[in-house]
Amino acid sequence: MEDLAEIAISSALDEGVSFADIRIEDTHKNQIEINNGVSKTSLGAQLKGAGIRCFIDGAWAFAQTSDFSSKGMKKTGQQVAQMALAIREWTTEKYQLIGPNFQDRVKIQVKQNLLDVPLEDKISLVQMLDQEIRAVDNRIINARSIYQDLTTQLYVANSLGTRVWISNSLPRLILQIIAKENGVRQRAWGQLAGRGGFEIINESKARKIAHDSAKLAIDLLSSKTIEGGTHDVVIDPRLNAAMVHEAFGHPCEADNWVAQTTILEGMLGAQVGPEFLNLTDDPTQKNWRGSFEYDWEGTKAIKRNLVKDGVLTELMHSLETASRLEMKPNGAARCQSFMYQPIPRMSNTFMEPGDWDVDELISDMQKGILLCDYNYGYTDSSKGQFMFQANYGYLIEKGEKSHIVRDVSIAGQILDFLTKIDAIGKDFGMSAGTCGKANQLIPDNSGGPHARIRQVPVGGM
Repeated sequence: MEDLAEIAISSALDEGVSFADIRIEDTHKNQIEINNGVSKTSLGAQLKGAGIRCFIDGAWAFAQTSDFSSKGMKKTGQQVAQMALAIREWTTEKYQLIGPNFQDRVKIQVKQNLLDVPLEDKISLVQMLDQEIRAVDNRIINARSIYQDLTTQLYVANSLGTRVWISNSLPRLILQIIAKENGVRQRAWGQLAGRGGFEIINESKARKIAHDSAKLAIDLLSSKTIEGGTHDVVIDPRLNAAMVHEAFGHPCEADNWVAQTTILEGMLGAQVGPEFLNLTDDPTQKNWRGSFEYDWEGTKAIKRNLVKDGVLTELMHSLETASRLEMKPNGAARCQSFMYQPIPRMSNTFMEPGDWDVDELISDMQKGILLCDYNYGYTDSSKGQFMFQANYGYLIEKGEKSHIVRDVSIAGQILDFLTKIDAIGKDFGMSAGTCGKANQLIPDNSGGPHARIRQVPVGGM
C-alpha cells in the first residue's frame, strides 16, 4: 500500500498542485438483527478502496478508486490534480495549507479479534437476548436486538510527509423494546459498545442491560404525563450527552466557523458558562467508541478542552479549518470511509464531573423534575436553539424522587441554558452512538454526569 500511495501523491504533485493526500482503507462489517424471534438482517461486507485529494490556492478536488494497480493510482492522482487546477481560478478565498507530519504504525490491542469470532456465536448471542427480553413480561410486544461490528485497516499519507498506519475495532449491541397495555405504548432501549474485540460484548453485562431495559419499558406503562412550564431540572448522563454533543459540540466543529453557521462564532476566550463548567472532546480515552490515535488526515489525536472553567477555549479542526482560521490542527478530521472527504467531527464529547453527589442534587431541590435518557430532538447550530425529549423522568417533590413521568421535553438556547447550570454531579456516564453530518455517519461517544439546571422551559402533554 505504501508504494501505491507514493505513486498517487507524486503523480498529483507532478501536475502542479501544492498538496495531495490519500487514504487507503480495508474495512470488514457485520450486522445481525432479530426482531421478535425473526431474523431481519444477517449481513457481512468488505469495503476496500482509496480516496485521493488535491489542493492548490484554496481549491480542493477529490476522487475515489478501487483500482489498486500502479497505473490506476497514477491515473487517479493525475485526474484529481487536474480537477483542482481547473477550479483554482473560481476559488474566492486563497490560502495555503499548513500542518505537521507524523510517521507511525498503530495496531489496536484486542483479546478476541472480531474477524476470528464465528458468525454463529454472534447470532447465538442476539437470539439469546431476544428470547430473554420477550420472556420478561407478556406486555412486551416488540423486541429488536441488533449486533454490529467493524474492523478497519487504514493507511494515510500526504505530501507534508505524514505516513500513518491506523487500525480500529468496534463492536456494538443495540436493544430496542416496546411495551403495550390498554392502548398505551412505551419504549426503552439499551446498548453495549466500545473499542476493542468481541470481549467488549460481555454476555453478563448484555443480559443485565436487556433485563433492565425491558423492565423500564414495563414501568413506563404506568407513568404519568405532566403539564408544561418553567421548572428546575436535573438531567442524567444520557440526556446530558445529547445536550453536550448536539447543542454545543457541533457548533465547536471548526467548519461551522469557516461557514459562519455557528452561534459561537467570535466567542473564543469568552465566558459561556459558570466557572465550574468544563466541556471536553477527547479521542485519546482507552477503549471508548469514539477513540482513535490519528484522525483520517493522519494528524495525531489530542484532548481538546472546548470549555475550560466556563470559557470557550478550543475548536475541533481539520487541516483546512486550522489553516483558514490560522490555528493549530488537533486531529479532529474524520470521514465515514475512503469514499468521503474528512471534515471536523467530534470523538468522545462530555461534560467533566463536578463535586456534588447525585442524591444531593435532588435533595437540595424542593420541586423539579429528574429527566432521563434521550428520545429525540432537534438543534440549530447557527442559532444555538434546541429541543430534546427525554425518554422518561421523575417528579421531584420536597427533595425526593416521586412519580415516574413520560413525554417530557426541554428547549432553549444553549448559551442561555449553560449559564443556568448551578451544580454538577460527581458521577459519570457515556453513551455510545453514531453521529450524522454532511451525509456521513461516524462512531462517537457522548456523556457526562448528572447536572442541575434552574428555571428552564419544560414541555409536557
